[in-house]
Amino acid sequence: MIESKIPLRKITGRFYRAVLADRVEHVLGSPGPESAGRYHRLGEPALYITPHADWAVIALGGYMADDGLSRVVVPVELDAAYVVDQHDEAACAALGIDRDLSQRPWRKALEAGEQPPSWRNSDAARLAGADGIIDRSRGIAGGWHVALFRWNELGGPNVKVCGNPIPCNYAESRTRWAAPPEWTMPGYLS
Repeated sequence: MIESKIPLRKITGRFYRAVLADRVEHVLGSPGPESAGRYHRLGEPALYITPHADWAVIALGGYMADDGLSRVVVPVELDAAYVVDQHDEAACAALGIDRDLSQRPWRKALEAGEQPPSWRNSDAARLAGADGIIDRSRGIAGGWHVALFRWNELGGPNVKVCGNPIPCNYAESRTRWAAPPEWTMPGYLS
C-alpha cells in the first residue's frame, strides 16, 4: 500500500465472490479486456467481493435476470486490504469523492457512450493508493460490497479461495435481507 494521508479502512476476513458457474476456476482472476464494471474501465483490474454470500447473490440479481446464466458464490479469505470506505463522508470529501455518483446506474451511462460517474470515485481512490473501495449497496439496506483494485501482487492484499462454490439462489437470498424502501427491480422475483 502507498502511504496516504487519507484515512483508509482496513478490512480483513471471509468474503464472497459470485462468478459464472463455468468460470469458477478463474474466481480470483481479473475481468477480461472486454469487461467494464461499476469501478473499473475496460482492462482495469477489479475483484468484486462482499461480506455475505447472500449479498453477492443479490448484487448479481439484475445480471441473472438479464442473461439467465448460472452463477456460484465462492468463499474467499482476504488479509489486510486498505480501502476507501464510501460510508466515511470525511474521507470521501478529502478525496473529492461524491458518494452519490457511485449510486447512479453505470451500465446505462456506458450504453449511452458516457463515462460511468462511479469511475471518478474509483479513480480518486486509486490515486490515493487505496487497495480498493467500499460500495454502499443500492439493493440491500445497510449492505456493502468491496471492489479491490489490486490483490495477490507485491504491496497489495492477498486473497485466496477458502471453500467450495455455492449455487446462487436469488429468490431465497432476497427474502433474508431487507431492501431499502425505494428499491425496485422488475423481474427479480418473477
